Amino acid sequence: MHDLSSLDLPSIRFRLTRWVMAVSLAAGVVLATTVGVLLHHALDDLMDDGLQESAEVLYGILGQEQARALLRSGMLPVPSHDEGLIWQWMGDDGQVWLRSHRAPAAPLTNRSVLGFSHAPRWRIYSMPSPRGDAVLHVAQSVDHRHDAQIWTLGGSMTLALLVGGLAMLWLQTRVKAELQPLHDLSDAVRGFDPLRPGARLPAAARAELVPMVVALNDLAERLLVRVAHERAFAAHAAHALRTPLAGIDMQLAVALREAPAAMQPRLLQTREAAARLRRVTTALISLFRAGGQMNWQQTRLDDLVATLPVRGVAVTVQGDQGLWCDPDLLSAALLNVLDNAARHHATHVTVHARTDVHHSVLTLRDDGEGMSAERLAAVQHALQTGQGGDVLGLGLTLVDLVARNHGGQVSLSAGEGGVGCCVTLTLLRQTMAARA
Repeated sequence: MHDLSSLDLPSIRFRLTRWVMAVSLAAGVVLATTVGVLLHHALDDLMDDGLQESAEVLYGILGQEQARALLRSGMLPVPSHDEGLIWQWMGDDGQVWLRSHRAPAAPLTNRSVLGFSHAPRWRIYSMPSPRGDAVLHVAQSVDHRHDAQIWTLGGSMTLALLVGGLAMLWLQTRVKAELQPLHDLSDAVRGFDPLRPGARLPAAARAELVPMVVALNDLAERLLVRVAHERAFAAHAAHALRTPLAGIDMQLAVALREAPAAMQPRLLQTREAAARLRRVTTALISLFRAGGQMNWQQTRLDDLVATLPVRGVAVTVQGDQGLWCDPDLLSAALLNVLDNAARHHATHVTVHARTDVHHSVLTLRDDGEGMSAERLAAVQHALQTGQGGDVLGLGLTLVDLVARNHGGQVSLSAGEGGVGCCVTLTLLRQTMAARA
């Protein structure tokens, strides 16, 4: 079962993915902007170089003797065609002597010195003649230059952003792949039984996970040693405690037969207290003995209840009789519930069993004095949270441990009509079948 509180914790994968996305996006924007600025200047320089070279070529052609006859003919006699560049040969009288067929008849500029200049719609390069009587203007449309820059910049920036996006997706995939060994280790730990001799986690798939795997394996070894010591203690305790308690019960039985009538109520109470101590001791020893090794058996509920040394309470068994359980542990739990009912002045307890595919549910209802609403709420909260041993007491704590060892839980509620108390033990059959 997953801890729901982990949903509130920051996720390594989410944080890494978020940072990868942010860095990739920022890198894409910076790259696109840088490429855009560089291309803008490079295209400007490239088109200016083309403009200047075209002007120099035209200047050389118009300087030939064969072309001088054309200098005052107005328009160059060539077929109409698209011109990326236009030009004008303008005299010192301010008139356009010769021009390309798409060049305007009016002068592009009155500038007569060598170099670049701007007109409202043109980028112009001017070259005066050596005699100073004319000047050549070669121009390129500003709109044409802008269109070329926009197409080039748009394509380069789109490509840069596309590369950044693909890099982001690739990095995200790599982050997921690199975190997969951590998920695999979590799955391995979830199915890891440290109490099985020789159990080891699989080798770490990444160098960073090696210390964690080593620490978990060391923890499993320490836990196995500790459980072995506890089981040894349980075995010794079984002999060390049961024998003197049995002797006490025997001596009290003899004393009851020999004591005067006035002493017998006290001796009887003492014998009942000793019997209860013996039952609690048996339950504790059973829990220590279980320690991860459940003795699963097919058990009849009525036969199990019939073996319980219950005094002062009549018990009726109803419902399904076949149970998969550890009979020793379940006996300890039922005995504690029945003992609590007797101490709360119950005279009758009904044990009802209901079994389905997944669960076995035992419901014990008594006719005792029950609990107050506040006390019942406190006990139920302690059972749900696993905290509050002082609230539960030893008996209910043992019942809760037995239920948890069976993969289930225990809950309390008020009896029908507010009379007595109802204890529900839920045992998980899937866990039982898997371990049986």
